Amino acid sequence: MTATAYIVEDEPKARELLRTLLAKRHPQVRLVGEAPDVHAAAEGIRATRPQILFLDVDLGGLDGFDLLKRIAPADPLVIFTTGRADHAVEAFRVEALDFLVKPITGPRFDEAVLRALKALEAHGMVVSDRQIALPDARGLTLVHLDELLYCESDNNYTHVHRRNEPKPFVVSKGIVAFDEALTAQGFIRIHQRYLVNRKHIKRYIKGEGGEVVLSNGVNLPVSRRQKQELMDALERL
Repeated sequence: MTATAYIVEDEPKARELLRTLLAKRHPQVRLVGEAPDVHAAAEGIRATRPQILFLDVDLGGLDGFDLLKRIAPADPLVIFTTGRADHAVEAFRVEALDFLVKPITGPRFDEAVLRALKALEAHGMVVSDRQIALPDARGLTLVHLDELLYCESDNNYTHVHRRNEPKPFVVSKGIVAFDEALTAQGFIRIHQRYLVNRKHIKRYIKGEGGEVVLSNGVNLPVSRRQKQELMDALERL
């Protein structure tokens, strides 16, 4: 399978090594960006939404753990790359996929990347025949896309609101995963917290960002940043 990746390293040579290893050994992983510090990385990750994050711990001032807090609810698979093995306990506490200690060798790098690809393939949400497979502790629940009203972010979880269901279906994935899976299926991000099924939008109320009214009567806010994208989407209905 293919995947996207982002590198956060403050050392230029370390960034170059990771970039070269990806290009030569794993061309199916597309590098969508890189950054030397937390501030630049947070902005870049929010813009590119990578599936895999190669993350150094010591970044001069703020560290890799600070970055993970800043990009939430985005939840890429994290592969730490560091010169200090004593960060391992904290890394796995934040559920990192792997922990590479420098100097990084090709075989060890391959092992981490293949683990990430397998995890993406096994745990990614499957969308086919207008249905989405939502993972839970017992397996997968198939839901027709027309039944989905909207998805609501709750940090590293997403509340999936369905038609005629009083309680949302809670999935242990950030809303970014739903955005990636459902944007091509007629869903639109109207706010940092909300991803909405365009078919269920019944009215738009003007305002600084405005609001949408859904078919079940729920009002949701629209951020100023997403307003124009929503207007463009509604014109295509």
